[in-house]
Amino acid sequence: MKPELVEIDSRVVGRNVIAIRDFDPAVDFADFERGYMARFDPVYASCKIPMERVADIHVLEDAGFRLIEFQIRSSVKLHRPFDVSAYDYDFEPVTDEAELEDVLEIAGRTFTHDRFSADTALDPAISGARYRAYVCHSFHAPDEAVYRLTDRSTRRTVAFKTHRYVSRNEVLFLLGGVHPGMKSLGIGLINEYFEFNELIRKGIRRGTTHISASNYPVFNLEIGKLGFRVLTSFAVMRKVYC
Repeated sequence: MKPELVEIDSRVVGRNVIAIRDFDPAVDFADFERGYMARFDPVYASCKIPMERVADIHVLEDAGFRLIEFQIRSSVKLHRPFDVSAYDYDFEPVTDEAELEDVLEIAGRTFTHDRFSADTALDPAISGARYRAYVCHSFHAPDEAVYRLTDRSTRRTVAFKTHRYVSRNEVLFLLGGVHPGMKSLGIGLINEYFEFNELIRKGIRRGTTHISASNYPVFNLEIGKLGFRVLTSFAVMRKVYC
């Protein structure tokens, strides 16, 4: 069991944010907590526990942690491209700062089902700033990519996707969002189709993702329509310090 500084979250929040990895119920948690408090002085700590490990969840509850999200890890095999000829959109990598700013404008406003926006103990502005920061990281990271879906006639950015290449034939899906003024128009599904096609073209054959179970539109989209298979689920526990 070890605490890790989450650099992007810490930068956005303005104080240290940590994630507890490899939770071990055999470790004296009170002593462990005193150790990471002395080392990091965090304002926020989180830990993911597989849902079947209920006793471990109770250990964290006894230490003042609270459930903030139920998260699902799922995967999909990428083997057959989708026919996108009927859609008047282009899906292209973001290559300059002007294109990135269009994506950041969406990322800062589109997410409403994440644990940071749902947490009444936190400033609500943190959520949007956090997602902007993660998209910026993907833009600069050599193993990640940012793509945008644009209206072919107006060149307007209507959606975006980010992912990380974890091997020659596998990606981790990171973020995806639709312009807030264009939700409920089916663009989320189109965005997924185009991303899948681009990844298949690049030789990617498998993708994994994490979603909040409360994000019903994405849950139904990926599990119900795109063939994602659930691998495991987590209770995301958090504690906020003064």
